[in-house]
Amino acid sequence: MKKAPIGVSLLALAVTLSLAPQASAANAVTTISVSTWGSSPSETSALKDAVATFESRNPTIKVDLIVDNDHGAQMAARFASKTPNDVFYLDAGVAQDWAAQGVLLDLMPSITTAKFNLTKFNASYLKPFQSGEKLFGLPKDANPLVLEGNRNLMAAAGITALPKTTGQFATHAKALLKQGITPMCVDADINRLGAYFVAFGGGLASATNKSLLSSATSKAGLEWAMANYKSGAFKTPAQLSAGWAGEAFGKAKCAYTMEGAWLDPYLKDSFPDVYDSMIKGPLPTAKQAGSLAFTAAYAIGKDSPNPKEAWTFIEYMTGARGMTVWTSFGVAIPSRSDVATPLGYEVNGSVAKLATTVTTPAFKGWGDVVGAFNNEAKKQIQDKNFNAKKAAAAIIAAAEAAWPKG
Repeated sequence: MKKAPIGVSLLALAVTLSLAPQASAANAVTTISVSTWGSSPSETSALKDAVATFESRNPTIKVDLIVDNDHGAQMAARFASKTPNDVFYLDAGVAQDWAAQGVLLDLMPSITTAKFNLTKFNASYLKPFQSGEKLFGLPKDANPLVLEGNRNLMAAAGITALPKTTGQFATHAKALLKQGITPMCVDADINRLGAYFVAFGGGLASATNKSLLSSATSKAGLEWAMANYKSGAFKTPAQLSAGWAGEAFGKAKCAYTMEGAWLDPYLKDSFPDVYDSMIKGPLPTAKQAGSLAFTAAYAIGKDSPNPKEAWTFIEYMTGARGMTVWTSFGVAIPSRSDVATPLGYEVNGSVAKLATTVTTPAFKGWGDVVGAFNNEAKKQIQDKNFNAKKAAAAIIAAAEAAWPKG
């Protein structure tokens, strides 16, 4: 083989070496970590597929997806050590607390620079993440509570349709109990029972974050719920030896439950027979229709190592294209008005649009209110001789004692 002169070889090597760093820089890949929670294998799988579409469109950014077992506690530890993930799920209920701690990055400068349009988002889904002129998260989706029924168990009691009113629910409950079937599994949690505060004409918090729990209508809603626990028409997951209401429903331990779109993929994965027999509708009305809606956002930490790439990820995932991909897997409802509700989730989508579907409160200290309410509710239910009205009064008193003053 003919060899090139040494001078030519050295020159070629020098040219190659001089070009190598430039080529490497042009194609450098940045890996960002994204911390989430997952309610089911289907949800995690859907998120991985959505992330894959992002990576295909952004080849210089690779995503390391982390599914936390205890997202809130694990993020708190990362904030304390100044090692937060580049991007992470931000629950509406803790957003204001974390913002007050100064651990979140304001997204408005990036939003302004990118000319990212916020008007397509439901304003009530943006509110939990706003503080003055700052915005600390973009809502990735939304989820209202709906009523889910097991048609097989309903049929065993001669029931052919979901109850539309609280009166019809009472009739159904009697028929189901006569057959030895628990009518409803619902946790004694303000983020579930609060839907009936709204249905009875009350609510959780005013526009200025003042408590509505002591209003006569909110009390009526809670008294109705506690009376159902008393009669056995409602049972908590613990009372049915289940980890959560979806599990109890999946194991056919109750005819009804009230959850969001996250229930569908969970049942499809774990209890396909019950999934096939499931029917969905709005929660029973009292004075009016009533439901609670939940949202969560993508956020960036003040100490996140790759804020530029993190914003690129958020911009795609909360944009119309990315949200269409994510919600198409049926784990949540779009938080944008320009993204269609996926097939099979028409009930969830219609409930989300009701004027009386209320987004859960999000103010500094709301988490303390939730904890106080839930602890007292569970305590009251454990007493087999509890009085529904007295129990409701004790629960409201505990929650209001924890309500932020001022």
